Amino acid sequence: MCDDRPRHNVQNTSTSGENDEVTDSDTPLPADTEPAAGSAIEPLGTTGGGGPARRRRRPSIEMVLISAGLAMGLMMVILGLMSATTGREALGYPDQIISVSPAPNDRQVLSQTEISVDLVDGYEAELTLDGITIPTTRLEDAAPQDVKPGQQIELPKTAIYDQGNSLIRFEPTEGAVVEKYNVGVHRVMVTYWKIEEGRGTARSFSWSFEVL
Repeated sequence: MCDDRPRHNVQNTSTSGENDEVTDSDTPLPADTEPAAGSAIEPLGTTGGGGPARRRRRPSIEMVLISAGLAMGLMMVILGLMSATTGREALGYPDQIISVSPAPNDRQVLSQTEISVDLVDGYEAELTLDGITIPTTRLEDAAPQDVKPGQQIELPKTAIYDQGNSLIRFEPTEGAVVEKYNVGVHRVMVTYWKIEEGRGTARSFSWSFEVL
């Protein structure tokens, strides 16, 4: 027999807050978005070593100028050393002369300054001042044989040649062939020769100085 009773549809009475909708939080990540096992993700703003990232500083104009100045100074020093000459070479002294006084081109000489020439061992010399040959006396000839240590010796008013020190000198004084220098430029010539070869092999060297 057929059941003639009315049928009732059963409806879902769930509220909107209790529906079966799946949220994004429950959706698994795709395989290609998951980090690989064992790999590390570096945070932004760090270097590969783990320290904070540093920005490269550009050299300032001051540092560039200082560096260029130092390089130029070093170059000038090197060039100066390469082209420098010694005092003897600049003054033109011959090998037989160690030094002279007053120095060549000296411009602050007093009127009775001593003239001296220091020679290498084994050389003798004589002086000529402004064309006047100064008489020369050997020191051993002027000193008495019985001179005592510390005793004052009165030397002749000539040029004195000290063979022991290879030195010849002359001091202008009253009674000498030249008593003093006049103001202006004066020229000295030293004639020198090797003692064992004699005066016939003599050479000369000249220089000037100025008296105030």
